[in-house]
Amino acid sequence: MAKRHNIILLSFDVFTLIIWAWLFVDFFSRGQYKVPLAASSIYVMLLAFYVGDKEIRKLRQKYFPRFRHGEYFAYLWGITLLFMLGFYVWGGKDHGFHLPQELPTIAGSVLLLYFLTEYLKEGLGKKK
Repeated sequence: MAKRHNIILLSFDVFTLIIWAWLFVDFFSRGQYKVPLAASSIYVMLLAFYVGDKEIRKLRQKYFPRFRHGEYFAYLWGITLLFMLGFYVWGGKDHGFHLPQELPTIAGSVLLLYFLTEYLKEGLGKKK
């Protein structure tokens, strides 16, 4: 089971990097290579399934690991959102750059799920 879990996690990491890179291509190509709505929808759906499954397993096992893989996803998407927004606001829009249409949906979903899981962990920790 652990090996299958690692393969699924690695696959999701690779899919994250593909979507992340695609958003940068979309941004720097000035919208010539847009991220399809289906790709971002699938990404957010898989993320929600993964996070939900992980949180339910933790609740059932009362297991709270110190290492949290999700923090890196939150940092990646939060920094990406801030970078693109900052670049766009401070001169990018004057040169034809635009914010990728799917960026707020993806980054917002990742950050929302991250903060939700942190809230759940904090609430469960107080009950102990």
